[in-house]
Amino acid sequence: MIEKTLTKILAFIVLSIAAGSLAAQDPSQKKVLVIGIDGCRPDALLAARAPNLHRLIKNGAFSDKAQTGDITVSGSGWGSLLTGVWREKHGVRGNDFKLANFGEFPDMLLRVKKARPDSFVASIVHWAPIKQHIIKKADVTTAHKNDVLVTQAAVKLLAEKNPDLLFIHFDEVDGAGHRFGFDPKLPKYLAAIAKADEHVGTLLTALEKRPTYKNEDWLIVVSTDHGGSGKGHGQNIPTHRTIFLIVSGASAMRGTIEPAPVIVDIVPTVLQHLDVPINAKWRLDGKAVGLKAAASK
Repeated sequence: MIEKTLTKILAFIVLSIAAGSLAAQDPSQKKVLVIGIDGCRPDALLAARAPNLHRLIKNGAFSDKAQTGDITVSGSGWGSLLTGVWREKHGVRGNDFKLANFGEFPDMLLRVKKARPDSFVASIVHWAPIKQHIIKKADVTTAHKNDVLVTQAAVKLLAEKNPDLLFIHFDEVDGAGHRFGFDPKLPKYLAAIAKADEHVGTLLTALEKRPTYKNEDWLIVVSTDHGGSGKGHGQNIPTHRTIFLIVSGASAMRGTIEPAPVIVDIVPTVLQHLDVPINAKWRLDGKAVGLKAAASK
């Protein structure tokens, strides 16, 4: 009788320890969705009818004072956002990519894939040079003729595949800026942002429809490559260099990101959420921002 009682007590202790150990672990799978909205000024984002993006801001960390590099063209901007280094290292000074150094400073998808070969990384973009010059090696890397096709391809991938890191690029806000002007007071520029927000909403719905969604910890990062003024960009001035950054999801902080982040902070943020150790030899220029884990360090 005593032996049976002791056995039950020991079994209870073992089960309790095991349960406590499992509770202490995070059972969710960490994943990242990075959305780039080309040429989207932060003041226009806040002025636009953009409920999905505004919800991400509310449920995460946000800055409307983030900064891109001094060469405010798409080649240099997306080069910095995707590699985590400034143009002095990745070499891109224009949209011709003549001096690109992505061999030494590869994109974040390749960093994740090399660190974890079993991971699934994908890129779906509108602006084809991203595929042609920056993200060449991924499990999926495609370019499409418009933002609707980008969204459709992303929804299909989220339904049929199991991405750990997915990069999406929308280009039509930048197109509206070049055609009508980059200004938060211009209705057609704001309408383009509202349309991009609809695409974002479609992506978020696709995430939530995944049968494994409840067991996934999605970090959603949204930013842009540059701002603009008049009908152009490319100058080293505040309206061209000031961008926005949203870091949203269960693992994100709430509130304003302080001090104001820079575009090269995105790669370290993604890598930290995915628990990919950052090697000092990579010579990244940014740091993780907007994460609860980053705040605790």
